[in-house]
Amino acid sequence: MAREHRRMMRDPRARARVSLSITPMIDVVFQLLIYFLLTAGFMGNERHLRAEMPPEQAEGARSRGLALEAEPLVIRVTRGGGGARIALDAGLAAPRDARELEQVLRDALVAPDRPRGLFTADHPIRIVATPDVPWEDVVEVFNAVVAAGYRSVAFGGAR
Repeated sequence: MAREHRRMMRDPRARARVSLSITPMIDVVFQLLIYFLLTAGFMGNERHLRAEMPPEQAEGARSRGLALEAEPLVIRVTRGGGGARIALDAGLAAPRDARELEQVLRDALVAPDRPRGLFTADHPIRIVATPDVPWEDVVEVFNAVVAAGYRSVAFGGAR
């Protein structure tokens, strides 16, 4: 019998395969995860961070008051009879298409040759489209705004 046992040990096919069970390891990992989640301390007011300015800057900030953000120029895109209808806020002329929109916005841009323009290049512009407008028309409006020289363009918002 000992001889037969030795012969089986030398034969690699006859050896029993060793299997590794990872179930206990997964159990330990989940227990550690639960432990760290339960013992982690979360602050109630994490979004309120204390910030201090250097004294020389703090005096200037108090004298200026709080600066308000510029109201965005809203471009409304709706579905019209023959395609997209574009409407502008701020009393600007209503363009018939994206090419005309680009020209209107370019004329309203403050530039070295037009110091009396209405908007700077970083003035916020918001494109608001109704759900029935094809995406291609919205992209044309966006491309016209960027081609006119504006850099701060966003989509969506109040209708």
